[in-house]
Amino acid sequence: MNYQSVVALIDLPQRQPTKKKLGETEVLLIRDGESVHAYQAKCPHAGAPLEQGAICGDKLVCPWHKAVFQIADGKMCEPLALADLRQYPVRIENGNVMVNPKAMSPAAPIGRGADSPVYAVLGSGAAGSAALWTLRHDGFKGRVVLVEREEDAPYDRTTLTKFVPAGKMKIDDVPQLLGGDVLEHIERLQANVTRVDSKQQRLIFEEGGELKFDKLLIASGGTPTRPDLPGSNLAGVHVLRNKRQTEALLTEVDKSQQIVIVGNSFIGMEMASALRNRNVEVTVIARHPVPFAKQFGEEIGQYFYDLHKSNGVKFVEGETASLEGEHHVTGLRLKDGKVIAADVVLFATGIKPATPFIHDLPLLDDGSLQADEQLRVAENIWVAGDIATYPSAQGPLRIEHYRVAHQQGRIAAKNMLDQNIVYDRVPFFWTAQFGTRYEYVGHAKEWDEYKLVGSLEDKKFIAFYGQQGQLAAISSCGMYTLTAKFVRKMQEPMTVEEGLALFEENKP
Repeated sequence: MNYQSVVALIDLPQRQPTKKKLGETEVLLIRDGESVHAYQAKCPHAGAPLEQGAICGDKLVCPWHKAVFQIADGKMCEPLALADLRQYPVRIENGNVMVNPKAMSPAAPIGRGADSPVYAVLGSGAAGSAALWTLRHDGFKGRVVLVEREEDAPYDRTTLTKFVPAGKMKIDDVPQLLGGDVLEHIERLQANVTRVDSKQQRLIFEEGGELKFDKLLIASGGTPTRPDLPGSNLAGVHVLRNKRQTEALLTEVDKSQQIVIVGNSFIGMEMASALRNRNVEVTVIARHPVPFAKQFGEEIGQYFYDLHKSNGVKFVEGETASLEGEHHVTGLRLKDGKVIAADVVLFATGIKPATPFIHDLPLLDDGSLQADEQLRVAENIWVAGDIATYPSAQGPLRIEHYRVAHQQGRIAAKNMLDQNIVYDRVPFFWTAQFGTRYEYVGHAKEWDEYKLVGSLEDKKFIAFYGQQGQLAAISSCGMYTLTAKFVRKMQEPMTVEEGLALFEENKP
């Protein structure tokens, strides 16, 4: 198909993503000086409108989940997207921007497997999938072996507490993390690992047999905690981490139309929000009733408490002592003696690193592995995701965020390819509550300065958390392009004042 005129060059603003329609094809145009780049208009991860993205230096940042792409060629350089942007040929003729609606072919072929060396990835969650994608897209030609327990992994686990329980997505429609172009070049072993032999570089399987590896990424993720309480193993008592557990939980919820959630963690409150969308009766039991106060502070925590209450969520302050019932749960008894009736219970009380198969590598008190700045834990062995504790300017950190796992998996894979990259990325996460996305950039264990700008009630605000004058974190809602800029800007130290100035420059 021939090139078609889209817009006059003079009418295209400098360094501002602009969406145009070319027949049935939507394209994103980015003008940089007298040159123009044309890409797909939606982020390949979840379809975010890239015209609302932020341009920072030579990068384009997705407004929703903060995937980062090179402006020059559309290459993905920060997840969540595990894909490059589709690029369209562009010409400038007689002052007009001409675009060919037939997308360009990918510049570099995916690496194809030879018999050796063997690079193994244990786990295909966010971290493992990002590593698999990176190994192949960075051209590794050897044998890539994925070791995974779940038959239908890798898939997007974030949907299991957001869209699936809200009835907005069927369990069978949960998106896969990797496309066939990558999976067809990966060998898969469905197995349970009982031991990592780091000295002889082999994985020992419960089902028998072993796998010798040249390099290994351990990305086994986390296991939901089930408190050791009387009755915690009764029928009707659930934890949530995978599709099978989600399906079992929702089957029971659909029958009873009620649930008691123990814990007001992000998983617990996302489930509460999603299930209220289906008019399920939801009760949340927690020692401290205000959710997210530790992460966001009391003011914003109280906002979320009020938001949930106004949407029908019931809160009970207390600690669970036991679960009542003979074969199936009928209620929870609190330490103060009060009994809460329940025939479906979800423990949303956090996760622990899935590392029981680690025997010859030192584990920290929380069960995680201490990595160096390149995420290495031993010669030829790296870690990423929920099991990784890594050095930072704030001291050792272990962060259970989906995007952090993606980033760590990608960087660990690059280091498996001898690229020697330090993991120093600014953490980012988001949560969905009653149809609205709330975002958090950075990491603040504590803060001595706090400033909220905007309106909580209007769901358009940004809060700044400072420690000794330095900007440690921000939380926000309704300012997704701005937070995309903060994701990049906070890679360098910023003061709170500089953060406020960036807000003033970009406020809607």
